[in-house]
Amino acid sequence: MGKSKSKYREKYRSNPTARAVKPPSDPELAALRDKHILPVIKDLQSADVKTRSSAARAITNLIESHNTRKLLLREQIVKILLEQTLTDSNLETRVDGWGILRNLALAEDTDFCVHLFRRDILTAIDGGSKSIIETLKSKVVPFLKLSNSQQKLVWTLTSSLITLISCLSEAGDEINQEISRRLTILQFLISLIADESPDYIVVEGLNCMGGLLEDNEELAQQVLDGEEGFLDYLTRIKEIPDLRGVTGCQVLHNLCTSMKWYDHNTPPKVASIASLLPTLAKAMDQTKQNATSTTNGDSNHSSPDQVVQLALEVTASIATGLHEALEHARKPGNATNEEEFVGFDDSELANGDAEPEEPDGDEGDAMDVEEPENGNGEMDEDEMLADMEGVTADGPDEDEDPSGSATLNLLIQKSTPAVINVIRQNNDHKLHALSALNNITWAISVIDFSDEHLQSTYRLWSQLGQQIWNEIITPFLASDSADLELASVITSIAWAVARCVKGGIKIQPGEHRKFMSLRNESKELLGDDKEAASGDGDHFATLGVKCIGVLGSLALDPAPIKLNEEIGAFLLGRLLELPATPAAEAVEILDQIFVIYADSAYAFDEPVFWRLNFPKRLEEIQPKLKQTAKSIDKRKYPELRERVDEILLNLHRFLVYKRRERQRTNLIDVGGDSEMRT
Repeated sequence: MGKSKSKYREKYRSNPTARAVKPPSDPELAALRDKHILPVIKDLQSADVKTRSSAARAITNLIESHNTRKLLLREQIVKILLEQTLTDSNLETRVDGWGILRNLALAEDTDFCVHLFRRDILTAIDGGSKSIIETLKSKVVPFLKLSNSQQKLVWTLTSSLITLISCLSEAGDEINQEISRRLTILQFLISLIADESPDYIVVEGLNCMGGLLEDNEELAQQVLDGEEGFLDYLTRIKEIPDLRGVTGCQVLHNLCTSMKWYDHNTPPKVASIASLLPTLAKAMDQTKQNATSTTNGDSNHSSPDQVVQLALEVTASIATGLHEALEHARKPGNATNEEEFVGFDDSELANGDAEPEEPDGDEGDAMDVEEPENGNGEMDEDEMLADMEGVTADGPDEDEDPSGSATLNLLIQKSTPAVINVIRQNNDHKLHALSALNNITWAISVIDFSDEHLQSTYRLWSQLGQQIWNEIITPFLASDSADLELASVITSIAWAVARCVKGGIKIQPGEHRKFMSLRNESKELLGDDKEAASGDGDHFATLGVKCIGVLGSLALDPAPIKLNEEIGAFLLGRLLELPATPAAEAVEILDQIFVIYADSAYAFDEPVFWRLNFPKRLEEIQPKLKQTAKSIDKRKYPELRERVDEILLNLHRFLVYKRRERQRTNLIDVGGDSEMRT
């Protein structure tokens, strides 16, 4: 048994706070340390003001390189900055010190910010924030009377503090909450909307405030209880489609979501989430141009590219918020196509996934959407604009609508066309635009459009859904792209659109086979690696699952029998490959089969489900599915195991139901024939 260490051992050191730093073993790094790092560290602690100032500027340049930055951290640069540089008598040196910490926070991972937090950096930020507020509001020496160089130093220090606050807030909820409790920091950020603040400082302050307000009801309430001028300012700028306005929209959105305010319950003094969408749509329409200078001459803080990207991100977040609000409003037990099959009773179809009624038609026209008067199956631009106006006019007032229709209508009427336009330009924003469109399409896909007042909304969305398919899905499928990231988001959009419009989507010949090939290719690339197959950690968000979702949605009634048969055979074939088929894909396939063949009244029930002998084949896969379930570690993949166990139970119920449904149908047919013979 080893000796226990004395807890008083530190007092025997000559300097308990000192810790000798071992030189790096790499000769090149050791030489770099001796030549550049140690001299500049020594100069930073010099008694001479000019030497300290020069050292601070030199360190600012050194931290841009990975190797020299790591060497500086080894030499305890943070400790020196906190204990000496940030309290330096020279303002320029202090500003450089904050700039070094800012750049380190941006360059390092979140652990660095956690380290700063534990070193009580927030108290230092409190002091720096208070000093800036006093400088800006001083009546003894008005800020505008200061020299240009002094003003520039103040704004540089302000920007460094804002960035540090943002980095710290993103490092963990505990840090975010502690920042929110610091009234000085809140007052500091709010004070930056003063008229004399440069635009880029206002944007940085608003962006920081937006991040702090995300899922932060405590801070949101503080903002609401604080100066009314801040909310008035946000209300004014949110109408302007520039970077300040879009960032203001972000702050208002996060404020409303933190307070759980939607279209129907937002107080009059706060702009509702729906009111932000027109400004965001206008911001997306900006074309690329040279970045304009800001108030103080700094350059690229109002780049149109930044405006478009932020507008897309806020729109995507609004769509996600609508999705979540609608999900929470759903009654327990009302399943959708996205959920598990909940089973059938013995007497009637308990179809929680009931689809909106489709107009009757011949089998040959089953995939056509409702034709307008021009007879070509599509609206022209004037007709679509007129229908868009009808969506807004027919809907209930924003203040009286408890269902979120104001946000829904504007997402369809304003946001979707603007996002499609960004994608059409094929610029650097394409992935951001596709991500926003993905959020919009999935938010809309869960809505029950059977309510009469939503029919005009559904008609317009059906047209837009077809436009999305024609302009985005079809070109991608024709390109045979090998970009899996792009394929994943495009397939997700296709699933959401087809899920909402169902068998009414008109596809090009053979497009469904492209999704079959894409599913097979994705499985070959990922192999049997469960970690890789789980993508971002969700087994049900893989490209293979998304392809199956698209195929199942395309096969829904009123899809043509031939298309349904080909897709049904493909899905059944993948089940028969168990256990080689990934478990999540098997779950999704069965969920799709339960919905596709849920009703004997569907035209393809007899010629596909029964003719291809689905019941017998599904019985054959039950032992394989049980084997798959047993192979899944409950502790490592609890959701996956639960879903597979659940689908096994639902498969048994589904088969029992379909056989009893067939018996009832046969009895009715026999009875009818007997009456006719009599």
